[in-house]
Amino acid sequence: MANAPLMVGEQLLINNGEGTKIAAPLNLSASAGNIVSIIGPDHDRKSCCLQTLGGIIEAESGHLYLAGKDVMQHNKAQWVTTRTQFGYVHTDTAVLSAANALQNLMLPAMYHKTGEASEISERARRLLLDIDAGDNLELLPAHLKKEQRYKIAVARALMLEPLALLLDEPFAALEMSSVRPFKQFLLRQASAAQRLLVIVTHDIEFALQYSDQIIYLSQQQLLQFDHQHRIQDCDDPEVRDYLTI
Repeated sequence: MANAPLMVGEQLLINNGEGTKIAAPLNLSASAGNIVSIIGPDHDRKSCCLQTLGGIIEAESGHLYLAGKDVMQHNKAQWVTTRTQFGYVHTDTAVLSAANALQNLMLPAMYHKTGEASEISERARRLLLDIDAGDNLELLPAHLKKEQRYKIAVARALMLEPLALLLDEPFAALEMSSVRPFKQFLLRQASAAQRLLVIVTHDIEFALQYSDQIIYLSQQQLLQFDHQHRIQDCDDPEVRDYLTI
């Protein structure tokens, strides 16, 4: 039996943040373990699309269902739950400046009461190791590399055991040598942990190789592809030019 979709968008008309709308509506159904990549030349529109799918900004029209719930009907308590179930991290997501890496991971998990302190601590240590957060993690974030701070932010979101992880340009903050291991980490999150991943990326190779669905977004159009071969066979000149960059 197929998994019930975790994220469903019906005729979502996305506001691009500039007072104008993206012309085409978005229809999406994505389940646990799926990878959805949002690609295209215009970063601002892609970010708006990701934030709309996470319920962070409101669509101009249409319906969004997260974990089977219509977000338009959410009360304050339901939004708190949704924010933990659908973790959103962008390249500059802030971490707690007065807490080291372990504390950054533990504090939200303890606040949301996801387990006993000893269990949370052990889980945080394993996660920092699995994500390869690096050395000197006892230092405050200001003394760590940007890559380390980004990985701490991602690990902190995962400490709440979300159903889905929404990442805006997840490879942009990484050093070249870290990109491949981090991709493998994300793939484990989708396959082993069965999390839905929705990713804004300029990494066309990643999108084509691993995505279950691809959303192409530019100033002119929004196109959707239910398989990587669909976009590779697309005869739209703008898409073909983008894929050959």
